[in-house]
Amino acid sequence: MRDEAGICGRGPELMRLDRLLADARAGHGAALAIHGEPGIGKSALLRAAVRRADGFHVLECAGDPVETALPHAALHQLLLHAAAPVSALPEPQAAALEAAVGLRRAPSDGGPESGAPGGYSAPAHSNPAAGGFLLGAALLTLFTDLSADRPLLLAIDDAHLLDSASAAALHFAIRRAIHLPVVLLCCLPVETASPQGNAAGWYRLPALVLGGLDDGAARELLEARHGVLPALRVARVLAVAGGNPLALRELPVGAEEFAGSSFGPAPLGERLRAAYRDRLAGLDPGVRGLLLLAVVEERGVLRVLLAAAQELGVGESVWEAAESAGLLEVGDGRVRSRHPLLGMAVYDAAAPEQRRAAHLALAGALTGAGELDQRVCHRAAALRRPDEQLAVALTHSAEQVRGSVLAAAAMLRRAAAITPDPVHASTRLAAAARFSWAGGDIESARRLLDRATEWIGADRAATASGGLAGLLEFVAGEPERAGALLLRDAALLDGETSTGLRELADQAHWAAALGDPAPVRSRDLEFAGRGRAEITPAAVRQLPPAPLVLLWGKADRAVEPFTRRVAQLRDSGEHAAAVHLLPQLAIVQFANGRVPAAQESLAEAFELARATGTGNVLAQCWNLNAKIAAMRGDSDLALESLDRALALARPRRAHALIASAHWHLGFHALSVGDPETAYLRLRTLAQPGHDARHPTYARLAAMDMVEAATRVGRPAEAAEHYATVRSWAIRSRADWAVASAYACRALISTDEERADHYFRRALAVRRTRHDLNQARTHLLYGAWLRRVRRRADAAEQLRAALESFERMSATPWVERARQELDLTGRRTPAPDRGSAPVLTAQEFRVARMAAQGMTNREIGVDLLLSPRTVGHHLSRVFAKLGLTARGELSRIDFDNGLRLIPPR
Repeated sequence: MRDEAGICGRGPELMRLDRLLADARAGHGAALAIHGEPGIGKSALLRAAVRRADGFHVLECAGDPVETALPHAALHQLLLHAAAPVSALPEPQAAALEAAVGLRRAPSDGGPESGAPGGYSAPAHSNPAAGGFLLGAALLTLFTDLSADRPLLLAIDDAHLLDSASAAALHFAIRRAIHLPVVLLCCLPVETASPQGNAAGWYRLPALVLGGLDDGAARELLEARHGVLPALRVARVLAVAGGNPLALRELPVGAEEFAGSSFGPAPLGERLRAAYRDRLAGLDPGVRGLLLLAVVEERGVLRVLLAAAQELGVGESVWEAAESAGLLEVGDGRVRSRHPLLGMAVYDAAAPEQRRAAHLALAGALTGAGELDQRVCHRAAALRRPDEQLAVALTHSAEQVRGSVLAAAAMLRRAAAITPDPVHASTRLAAAARFSWAGGDIESARRLLDRATEWIGADRAATASGGLAGLLEFVAGEPERAGALLLRDAALLDGETSTGLRELADQAHWAAALGDPAPVRSRDLEFAGRGRAEITPAAVRQLPPAPLVLLWGKADRAVEPFTRRVAQLRDSGEHAAAVHLLPQLAIVQFANGRVPAAQESLAEAFELARATGTGNVLAQCWNLNAKIAAMRGDSDLALESLDRALALARPRRAHALIASAHWHLGFHALSVGDPETAYLRLRTLAQPGHDARHPTYARLAAMDMVEAATRVGRPAEAAEHYATVRSWAIRSRADWAVASAYACRALISTDEERADHYFRRALAVRRTRHDLNQARTHLLYGAWLRRVRRRADAAEQLRAALESFERMSATPWVERARQELDLTGRRTPAPDRGSAPVLTAQEFRVARMAAQGMTNREIGVDLLLSPRTVGHHLSRVFAKLGLTARGELSRIDFDNGLRLIPPR
């Protein structure tokens, strides 16, 4: 979203400037005033216009408050590099202009001219009016001369600060230069109610009002300046910045006030303070006081603000002044700030006593039955010293909060801040960490727990936080360490919390490949979602990991309880628990052939995992994303997703996630017809000492492994993996394991009759299922039948496979089934694609987004691709469609066979 000069998110504005410059090249003049708040990007846009003015004469100047009182200071700056053209003006105009800007001028008769030392010429006319006219006329003549051979651009920053003499001369010349190829661009602050004096003329020019950047551009600029930040911190920074580019660059985003569970207005930083200093100085004191109240009362409730303002002596005239100046918008019982950063600057510049007065006035105005919590918070903010009684009240309010666990965390943080005893304060910080985690603010949860542990130790912090340390490690750290922490804390706690921690420790040990897990029984799924979970690790303990659900053959029974539990957590705002379960839900949905539903759950899981910074959950999302992409035939996305999963899992020694990635790498290789690579990837699941070794995934991937081994001529290895899945089928009686064992036995059998028997048994076990493995068994059976020359029977099995693969949009498997079916002599018609070149589904999506004007980065964000991969897709699109430039994509009819629409 950046232009070639690095401007972010200003495409329409740059296009407007380009049109003005193009009109000037065609001989038409224009003037445009760029309006906006401090830091909004006015000067950057002006500099961009100067850079884009190829072939123009360019004259520049900028207003300066120090020079506003110096006559002709701006003209001197504007004409500093235009001395030669000035000397060529008609004599009276040249004399007036040179005298105004302090240039030497030799008299035409060679003698001194007025006796001024050094030959400095006085103004040609002592009459100020006549002198002003001559200056304007001289500028007009100068502009005419300069634009005779090429267009002229006048670029004036902070035009409202120009000295009045320069401004008057410029206004005179510009009004008369409209027929010339002259463009005037100037920058102005947001218009006040009634601009006075010199400023008024600039505000009468056609205006381009700059608003804040949109969310996408703001995020891009924030990441470019500060790198990747936790999503809740990003959300708070975006809310404070309001799309202001300077704020996005200069806000102290690492400050504690920008955390997800933080409270109170955030600091601005030095550059923003400087940018708003002049604006603040021009505000009436009463208006500043009203803006301060509006910032402190974040909800904007008019009733409360009116009462507090009356308490502080803010009268009706102040309200009218704030509204007429466009600073506040009042309506529907709410007060909204039109310029949030200005309000933040008011709070930042306010003295401590002014802030305390505002908080106390608001506390007194909050008299409603449901406003006790806000009243206590404002009283706490107005304190000069710690107060245990008020801290107790805040703690009680936090424990009674319903709906927003982050609000509860903020209250507990306030309570800790005003607690006199450090032990009690740390206990409250640990409780705040627990609520921060529940609300998805993992960053704050970790920081707060660390701060609490430093003072009260791990044992007391575990008790106050409900065993949070192990859970944080479980979702974002090393599974083995998580298991140790969970068991440690389980010994300190009792009841359901202790039980939940022990069950989580079992899951952590399973993720670390430390022993076989306990069986998953139907009753383990039955109670999920009954009742509201406490804000403890018990909130995620009630359902087993999805791979274990698959392993024990409970996938069909798991969809409903997982769906119910996720919905409950989503509705209650317990994001940390929801983010843990969402990819689990997606896995069981995919295992049941519900691919669109799985993709929806996966998209939500991605969003929450990024927001909470839970690396292990994000790795699980990338793994499933790879499996779906491999099935659909998007090789680039599959491999990129697996690279990302392994990059997250390996440093954490999360063996279950590493094993999952290797399984999907093997599946991808089978999908693209590379059994040798599939064999090399899949054998690591049972290879001693390898970080992908994991008993659960070795069993789940047994059918893939046997297929790969048989296709590359390794019958001994195939027999070993058949033995693995057979023993598991006997132990678990899971239908998928029984079916896989029969299919694997058929693949390694050398007896034709027995192979046929085992293939039919494999299909009979899961005859009511239409998942991926069922379809692949039909394919394997059909291919075997063709090889033994039973072509009619083979065609029946291959058609069943083809229908299932088409239903799942499993493109590479569709092609393989169709090829096998063609070899039977029972050809099936290929899908009618007309005469258009064939794009893959991903190429089609990328091309369509690019045709809509989206950048590679924007496309990558939507499709979970890197900009480099998006560029790779586009290069293939160009080759297939015969295009040479990105702009030609806008002429493609994507809805009617990818036809090229001829230009009008």
